[in-house]
Amino acid sequence: MSGIRDLNDERGNPLDGWCLGDRKTAVNATDESLAAAPKQRNFALLLVGSFALFNGAYILDQTIRWSDHWDGFRCGLVHVIFIGIAWCIYVFPWSLIVFALYRWRKWSRYRAFWILAPAWAFLVFVLGSLVLEPPIPSVRFRTFAKSELPSDAVNVRHHFSGGGVADYFDTYYFETTPQEVERLIADMKLEEDVFGSMEMLPKLGYSQPPGWPDFLSWEGARWFRGHDAAEHWFYNLVTDPTRTRVYVWVGCT
Repeated sequence: MSGIRDLNDERGNPLDGWCLGDRKTAVNATDESLAAAPKQRNFALLLVGSFALFNGAYILDQTIRWSDHWDGFRCGLVHVIFIGIAWCIYVFPWSLIVFALYRWRKWSRYRAFWILAPAWAFLVFVLGSLVLEPPIPSVRFRTFAKSELPSDAVNVRHHFSGGGVADYFDTYYFETTPQEVERLIADMKLEEDVFGSMEMLPKLGYSQPPGWPDFLSWEGARWFRGHDAAEHWFYNLVTDPTRTRVYVWVGCT
C-alpha cells in the first residue's frame, strides 16, 4: 500500500510515472541553469572601477608626459575634477543603459565588460597617443614649436610640463649649426628683441634648469621672440654670438 500511496497526489489521484520523471527533469534543468548563470558583480563597484580606470588613464598620461613625473602625477590628480565631469556626462549614462538593458532582457553574461568598456577604450586611446606622439624632444618640438628640431643637434636637453588646464611650458637646449638656427628663426617667425636684455629672461620665467648651461654668461647673446595671438602660444629663442648654442622656450597661456 505504501508503494501505491507514493504514486498518488494529495487528492488521492494516481500519478503517471512519466509525469514524475518530467517534473524531476525540469527541476534539475532549472537548478543547472541557475548554477551555470554567472554571478553578477555589484553594479556600484563596477561604477567605481569605471571611474577609477577612466581617471587613472589621464593621470598615467600626465605622469609620463611631464619631465618631472611627480609634478605630472599631481597635475593628473587635479584633473580628476574635470575628467570626472566628463565621465559623468559620457560614461555614467552608458552604464545606466547597460544596467537597465540587462535587467529588462534578463541577460547575465558580459555585463561587467560592457559597463567598463568606455573606460577601457579611453585607456587604449591614451596608450595609443603615447605611442603615436611620445613625449620625446623631436615630436614635442614639431607639435608645439611648429618646426623640426635640427637633425644634427647634439647635447640635446629638454624639460616638459603642462597639459589639460595646466599651461604648457617646454624648455630646450641644444647645439647645432648657424644655418639651422636661422632656419628655426624663420620657421617659428621670430623677431629679435633688440631692446630687451638677457637679465630680463629669468624674471619673465625663462630660465635654465639646474645644471644646464648658463645663457647669462654668453657675451653678445641674442634674443628672438614670437607670439601666436590666435592660439596664445609664445616662443623665445636665445643663441650665443656664434649661433651654435641655443635655448628655446615654448609655451601657452
